[in-house]
Amino acid sequence: MTFLKNKKHYIFLILYFLFFLFLLVSSFLYLGAIASTKLDGIENFPSSYQPYLRELVKKHPNWKFTALYTNLDWNYVINQENVFGKNLVPKNYSDRWKNTTPGQYNVEVDAGWVDSSKSAVEYCMDPRNFLNEVRLFQFEGLSYDVHTSNLEGIEKILYGTEFYRQKVSYLDGNGNNISMNETYADLILRGGQNSKVSPYHLASRIKQEVGPFLSHHSISGKVERF
Repeated sequence: MTFLKNKKHYIFLILYFLFFLFLLVSSFLYLGAIASTKLDGIENFPSSYQPYLRELVKKHPNWKFTALYTNLDWNYVINQENVFGKNLVPKNYSDRWKNTTPGQYNVEVDAGWVDSSKSAVEYCMDPRNFLNEVRLFQFEGLSYDVHTSNLEGIEKILYGTEFYRQKVSYLDGNGNNISMNETYADLILRGGQNSKVSPYHLASRIKQEVGPFLSHHSISGKVERF
């Protein structure tokens, strides 16, 4: 009888161990899946996000939202970002934006820039503070999407600049002016296709970095290292 009792006891322990191991592995697999999963639809966002997103969809029915599960702990992320010198704000900002710790308050980490407060980091890292028509686009997908990328959209971004509906011309290595039968939008779209990057992102960056004029010195072909 003692032998049978011990045998049953060992079998129970083995089964318990296997069950525990199954739960552990399943948890890791589940969390791993969550960390790399993108799910379409507002219903896949946390409930506190959904009112903002639904309000945006009322105004823009063609806008699509995809939830990205990062599996990152909020407190851990904030603590990692709330390190002296890691996130800066202009020195002339109010104190609520700045780290007021004695010995760190108003210390210029870079010229005119000081360490930010923890509340500033929390505010900037909470997407809910930016779910409006103006700030939302910082979350736009930057990968090339064959379904949404087109010349019309690129031209809308370039509107108001000298790149808008403009044929491309450039100087070759010998200083000769070369005219192409393609517009800047054509090249931006092809560049997005080749690099798998959103052409809307490329057009926006060009507009932001170069400005509205083709005469900008950085694209003159005469600046060293460009």
